[in-house]
Amino acid sequence: MDPLLHSLFRPIQVNGCDLSTYYIEQKPSAALRAYVACYWESGSANRVVAENLAASCEDTALLSLPQEETMERVLPDGCTDILFEYDPVSKRQELSYCGTFTHPFVSARQAGSETRIFAVRFFPGGAHYFHGMPTHLFTGGHFRLEDIWPESIAFIGERILEAQDFNERVRIMDEYLNQLLLRQGTNDCDLMKNLLHRIFVGSGSMSVKELAEREAISERQINRKFRQWIGISPKKFSEVVRFQSVLRSIQSGDPLDWTELALEHSFFDQAHLIRDFRRFYGDSPLTAAKDFRKLSDFYNTRSKASAILKI
Repeated sequence: MDPLLHSLFRPIQVNGCDLSTYYIEQKPSAALRAYVACYWESGSANRVVAENLAASCEDTALLSLPQEETMERVLPDGCTDILFEYDPVSKRQELSYCGTFTHPFVSARQAGSETRIFAVRFFPGGAHYFHGMPTHLFTGGHFRLEDIWPESIAFIGERILEAQDFNERVRIMDEYLNQLLLRQGTNDCDLMKNLLHRIFVGSGSMSVKELAEREAISERQINRKFRQWIGISPKKFSEVVRFQSVLRSIQSGDPLDWTELALEHSFFDQAHLIRDFRRFYGDSPLTAAKDFRKLSDFYNTRSKASAILKI
């Protein structure tokens, strides 16, 4: 893959506005940026985090941690993830691989739980370089990492469990993936790079037939490549990219004309936009706009807190 593709497609997740949790991201080293979108971590905000947040907010009453389950919306983005779910107190750990998914789902977390998730988010097509298996085998599911990863990764899990902070966990995983990449070697696929470039530049509006004509290959070949590298069909992946493009327009916070937005992203009309958006967000574009306003208010009024939530 080409790291320049990242500038054309930066998928969005709605994270960080729940004061009972934290969410952090960090970019990989330069050698991995063609394959890895980011490292991320989330978990329940412990008392130290809560106190740091309270120090930066005038309305500290908002920072009381609820004693019930909290929910986070997870959106389709064409990426796959390695997940290290761990409890630093009990030392329990679970390693899994999350394949590409095409529907939104809700991630539940019990307030007060010490469980955290440290993860590697692979850019679309990036994970295939490491596990070498057809990515469609993992679509829509979670799998035990030890069963599918080409090299033993249990010792990396142990090191991550013992790491002192997020930055150290990033360093451990980044070093491991760099070494694995060197040992595995890269088998670049120029066709996939070209196809992804066309899809990203067109914000997902180009049909599979047009892609095939531009690359002078059959639609069947394109479908086969996408099953191998991305895990879903080129049509479905393009729909996810278009959804993410609409989401970014909503996130910008600019006044929106829904009819104009629909035409800009190659929908037939506003109803088509709303119907398609609901498939991937689980709710209407108006709800998404409200969710982003909540995030914007959180970061704009809590500048010190945002440094804790995202780096």
